[in-house]
Amino acid sequence: MLSRLLKAPIVMLPIIGLLLGTSSALALGVGVAPGKMEFKVRPGGSEVQTLYVINQSDQETEFQVYVEGKNKNWFEITPSQFTLKAKETRGVEIAVAPPLITIPGDHDFSMCVLCLASEPDLRMGAGVKVPAHVQITGPIMAMELWIATAVSISALVLGIVVGRRRRVKYYDF
Repeated sequence: MLSRLLKAPIVMLPIIGLLLGTSSALALGVGVAPGKMEFKVRPGGSEVQTLYVINQSDQETEFQVYVEGKNKNWFEITPSQFTLKAKETRGVEIAVAPPLITIPGDHDFSMCVLCLASEPDLRMGAGVKVPAHVQITGPIMAMELWIATAVSISALVLGIVVGRRRRVKYYDF
């Protein structure tokens, strides 16, 4: 029984050491709003939304924002790295712009917000993933292309008809 009591504190020492050693990492905190992002955009178009990043810690903290998922090159994040003072909030512009040749449909991504302690000897961090859904609607050029084609053909036909009538009248004298 006595040997059990003596072994218990020895087992607890590493756990207590880990808790005390990570106290500054536990002070890190990141908040975001909104909790989910929804984009609706046409191929070749773009949409911009703001993601608000909140430093919930009591110390100045560095933040990085990036995108995970297939076709992450559709996104531009401004700014993607910045520093916030304690309890400070900053808006980050998230722009999505799929290429002109993109098949309509639904795509899911994650907006990752990572905060890192400003202490140079301790590079621990915390992060949040914000789900993002991008709905690609019908092609931007489909209707416009049909209209332009119809107008061009109509103008060509009209030009041919008017040109022939003028030629006939010119030579009939």
